[in-house]
Amino acid sequence: MTQTVMHLDDTDSLERFDAALDALEGHLTRVFADDGAEAERAALAALQEQVRVLTEERDRLLTDLEAERARVQRLKEANEEVSGRLEGVMGTLKDMAPALQD
Repeated sequence: MTQTVMHLDDTDSLERFDAALDALEGHLTRVFADDGAEAERAALAALQEQVRVLTEERDRLLTDLEAERARVQRLKEANEEVSGRLEGVMGTLKDMAPALQD
């Protein structure tokens, strides 16, 4: 039986989050250097919303990643248990095989 291991890559989301923070920092610098024009305020509000959305996405991805890691651990433990049981059954069958040949 073939096992498929799901690899979750949260790097893209973190990179987007970092890019949004960099953009926010750049806009804040311009806002404080400027006279605080309304367009800059609107851009700042849009960036703050984007940061909020990305933060929520990052938190959701982190929760999903933790859940998947826990699932992988449970599957590994189940695999080890089943393997141990199968080895026990195989040992019993090997012990019984000579008796059945008589």
